[in-house]
Amino acid sequence: MLMFHRGRREPPVAEHIRDETASLTAMIAPRITSALLVAGALGLTTVVSSPSLRGFALEGASLGVATVGNGYQRDVRIFNNAADPSANDNVAPNVSFPGALGATMAVWKAARGWASDTTTAARNFDFDWQGTATALIANQNTVGWATGGCSGGTLAFTQLPLQDGWHIVMCENWTWSDGPGNPAGGQIDIQGVATHELGHALGLDHADGTGPSCGFVCNTARPTMCAAICSNGVSERDIAADDQAGLQAIYGAIPGNKPRILSLTGSFTTGQTLTINGLNFGPTVNVKFTAGTTQNTGAIPGVVFGVSTTGTQLSVIIPSAAKKGNVLIWQPTDGLLSNAFPIDVVAGPPSPPVIVDVSPPDVQAFDPGVVTVSGSAFTGATQLSLGGSPVPFMVVNDNTITFSPAQPAVLGSQTVTVTTPLGTSNVDNLNFVETSPPQLTANAFAISGQPYTWNFGGPANDIWFLLYAGDPTTFPFSTYQILLNSDIVTLNTFPANGISSVQVTMPPGLGGVVLYTQIVTFDGVSDVQASGVLTTTFIL
Repeated sequence: MLMFHRGRREPPVAEHIRDETASLTAMIAPRITSALLVAGALGLTTVVSSPSLRGFALEGASLGVATVGNGYQRDVRIFNNAADPSANDNVAPNVSFPGALGATMAVWKAARGWASDTTTAARNFDFDWQGTATALIANQNTVGWATGGCSGGTLAFTQLPLQDGWHIVMCENWTWSDGPGNPAGGQIDIQGVATHELGHALGLDHADGTGPSCGFVCNTARPTMCAAICSNGVSERDIAADDQAGLQAIYGAIPGNKPRILSLTGSFTTGQTLTINGLNFGPTVNVKFTAGTTQNTGAIPGVVFGVSTTGTQLSVIIPSAAKKGNVLIWQPTDGLLSNAFPIDVVAGPPSPPVIVDVSPPDVQAFDPGVVTVSGSAFTGATQLSLGGSPVPFMVVNDNTITFSPAQPAVLGSQTVTVTTPLGTSNVDNLNFVETSPPQLTANAFAISGQPYTWNFGGPANDIWFLLYAGDPTTFPFSTYQILLNSDIVTLNTFPANGISSVQVTMPPGLGGVVLYTQIVTFDGVSDVQASGVLTTTFIL
């Protein structure tokens, strides 16, 4: 009994084809209920689903394209641990699947079966081929072979939930074939079964109820998402109209602004410039290469962020993490992903780092926060320089470095460079701007009779007032709330960088007292700004 199963266990379907198909159908049809039936006594190996099944059904989730929330989820990898020699005897390269052979190519073909630029899919969805994995790990968007959970005629199953990733188990107790031709007798087609399981990963349930037949005839009209294969699984390689309708129900029809890659020119070597030609590229896009990794959010390896385009063309330096596989245009702000275009990446000689983007480009002087540098060849970085001076930094991956700049002595632009043993990168810039509205920081607790320091920032060259009060009552002034019953601790003028501080020795005997303070600024003409109110408690 050859069956698919999702993450939950299901009773198997087994209605076997033989010469007396008509009499068998007549025998079981009156007994079909919501439970699936077993007809194991016939003893044959080909199984199909009940002929009363209806059209597509949905798992209730979808795979996102974003840098936040559930993140980027459309990658697919394979842990090629299939034991059967027939699972990896296809050693003929295919230019449409560069770097892939055997079971690896078969699974990649299965992912391509759902793509937006195939003649049978034409829907707003594309898997991103990410190559090979070193293990079959739960919820790592990976296909691999195992025996656990494979009883009762199960061929393969997909483990959900979708939001946290998925993984597909191909049951090792069957004999698998990688194609591209028909499997030999007794073998099961990897591509067809993987196409079905990837349908679960993208959000489709089994076809069930009334509608397109999941019956005995293996033809192009039979849905790939039927609960059991027809014959050896070859007919499941190509999705049918019912599968396409389910795909569109989840991801919609192809929008008019979906980016599309038409061709690649230039160099295919890492560290060199690739030109991508196509349609509907946004003004600024991310370019995502196969990098052999799964990562849902943040600085995903193999991605070059913030690439400018003409709308139909862009140029990008291929990152050192890129591998043979595919390249996509990724526009997370629009929730759009292009078709996955094959690229036969060649590993070039190690090259100096390249900075593509510094984000955010502008930071406030008083509290600059964390700055992200995006580019390529950052692994092994020995120095990050800001304004010509080294600063502490962290290498997140080959494409990303983060650092927290100190408060600057002057406002304005400062150069950013990254250095590795192979050389120093191109120059980008980080711009320090004045702090507006002003900000005030200090310890939450103070000790009577001891020094206490307020640090604050505001508009450069403005007059500042440090106010204090014994209660937090405020009154509205312009768009700010200012302490009502306050006095002035001291006042002065900000220097050119808009950063200052005040230290006061607190009077004795204030244990238990709560003090409220605030910075108010004035430009000498009309502009008044105020920080938030800071609360300080005296513990002695």
